[in-house]
Amino acid sequence: MNIQHSTCNIQHFVFLGALLFALSAAANDLSVDRHSLRVNESVTITVSLEDAFATVDDIDVPVRNLTISSTPSVSSEFSWINGSVVRRKVFRFVARAVAPGPARVGPVVIVLPDGERETFAAVVLQVLPDRAAGSNEPSTVLRELLATGRDPFFVVAEADKSEVYVGEQVVVTWWLYNAATVHDWQIGSVPKLAEFWVEEVDVRSSQATQTFVGEYVMQRMPIRRVALFPLRSGTLPIGSMEVEAAVMRRSSGGPFGLFEGNVVDVSFSSAPLSVNVRPLPATAAGAVVGDLALNCTKPRQKNGGPVLLDVSLSGRGNLRSAAAPRFQNALQADVQLVDRGTSIDRSVPIPAMTRRWQYLLFPARSGSLMIPTLTLQSFLPSMATTRVLRCEASTLNVSAAERVASRGATSSPLRSSSRVWRVAEIAAAALALVLVFLLIARFVERRRRESRRIRQIVADRSPAQIREAVHERLGQRGIDVTKLMRESSDRGDAYRALRSLLDALEGDRMTADERELRRRVRELLDSLQSAA
Repeated sequence: MNIQHSTCNIQHFVFLGALLFALSAAANDLSVDRHSLRVNESVTITVSLEDAFATVDDIDVPVRNLTISSTPSVSSEFSWINGSVVRRKVFRFVARAVAPGPARVGPVVIVLPDGERETFAAVVLQVLPDRAAGSNEPSTVLRELLATGRDPFFVVAEADKSEVYVGEQVVVTWWLYNAATVHDWQIGSVPKLAEFWVEEVDVRSSQATQTFVGEYVMQRMPIRRVALFPLRSGTLPIGSMEVEAAVMRRSSGGPFGLFEGNVVDVSFSSAPLSVNVRPLPATAAGAVVGDLALNCTKPRQKNGGPVLLDVSLSGRGNLRSAAAPRFQNALQADVQLVDRGTSIDRSVPIPAMTRRWQYLLFPARSGSLMIPTLTLQSFLPSMATTRVLRCEASTLNVSAAERVASRGATSSPLRSSSRVWRVAEIAAAALALVLVFLLIARFVERRRRESRRIRQIVADRSPAQIREAVHERLGQRGIDVTKLMRESSDRGDAYRALRSLLDALEGDRMTADERELRRRVRELLDSLQSAA
C-alpha cells in the first residue's frame, strides 16, 4: 500500500514537472509551423510572449526571402498557476515565400520601457522551387498541382503578342482556372507595369465558362485585362499576379463527405511574362504607332459661319499624345483647332482608341474654297512600314463670315389673346433659362473648386509627392489604398491607371504634361464621386 502511494506521488511530481517545463518552454518563443515550403506557399510565424513582455502591443519580425502578407493576429490569455497570474500574448504572422533558396525569420529583439530585453534567434527555412508557378501553360500548372496534392485553383497570364515595337499595343489577360470548392477569392497583388503606358480593360461583366484542361473540366474566367504600350525598347518584364482564396477541402469520401471538410486559405501567383520591344526605325520618327484609320466628315458651313470639318483617328494604338493631322497645302482661311478628346472602348477583348478633332475654317472671302488634303504619318507595326494617312481634298462654296448680315423680319399684327399667350410663353422660357443658368453656374463653380484642388495636387510636384497627395485625399474619404489597388471597379481602374503613369514618370520612362496628370487625377476623383 505504501509502495503504491509512493508511486502515485512520483507520477504526480513527474507530471507536474513536465507541465512546468512545457509552460516555461512555451514562454517567450519564436517558432514556425514548417521549415520547408514551395514558392508562393505560406508559413505561419508565431511569437509567444509572457509576463512583462506580454504588455507589448506590436513587434517587428524581420524576414528574408519571405513577404509578410498582412497584419498579425493577436490573442491574449490569463492563467492561474500555483497561486499566481500568468499573462500570455501570442502574435501570429502569415508570410509567403518569394523565390527558391534559403529564407530566414528573425532574429527578433523586444525591448521593454524599463530596458529589459528579449532576443529570439533566427529561424532558417528552405524554399523549394515550384514548377507550377513557373509556367503560364494551364495543363502544365494543373498537372503539377495535382501531382503535389494541391487544389486545382490557379491563375495564368496570357499576352496576345510577345514581340512588339515601342508604342505598339499588347493586350495581357490574367485568367483564373478553378475546379475546387471555393468559398471566396480575391486578387492579392498586381504587377506595377512601370515600363508601360497602361489602359485598363473592363472584365467585370465576364462570366466563368467551362473548359477542358487535358481531361479535367475547369471553370475559366478573366480577372484582369490591360492594354499595354511599351515606353522603351528592350526586354520589359510583366510581373506576377497573386490570387487568394478560401477553399473547402473534403475530409472524407463517404456519403457525408460532401458536407464535411475544412476551409483553408490558399494562394497562387501567375508566372511572370516578358515582352521583347524593338525600337522604331528612323523613318518612323514622330509617327503615330498602330493599326490606325483616319476619317473625316464632309466640310459644311451653316448660316455663313465657319466651315466645320470633323476628324477622327481610331484603331489599336496609344492616341492620347497623337498630333493632329495637318493640311498638305496652304489654306485660304484662318484655322482654329478644337481637341475633342480621346476615348477607348474598354468592353471588348481587343480595345481600340479614338481621338477626335474639329477644324473651324474662317474663309477670307466668299466663293469657292479649296480645302487641301489632311495628312498624318503613322507606323504600321504588322508590316514594319511607315505610311501616310489621308483625308482627300475637297471644294466648297462658302461665304465670308464677316460679311454675313442679320436680316430683319417683319411680323403681322397679332390678336390680343395670341399676344397674351406669346408673352406667357416668353416668360416661361425666360424662367427656364434662368433655372438652367443657375444649374450651370452651380456645376461650373463645383468644377472650378475641383480644378483648384487638382491643381494643388499636381502643380509643381514630383510624381512621389503627387502620389502622397492622392493617398491623403483617399484617406480623408476613408478609402484603403491597398484594397483600392486590387478593387475591380471604375475607381479601381482609375487609380491603377494613375499609379501606372506616376510609376513611369518616377522611373524616367516617359514624360507627360501637367494637363495629362490633371486628367488622370480628375478621372479618379470623378469615379469616387460616382461611387459615393
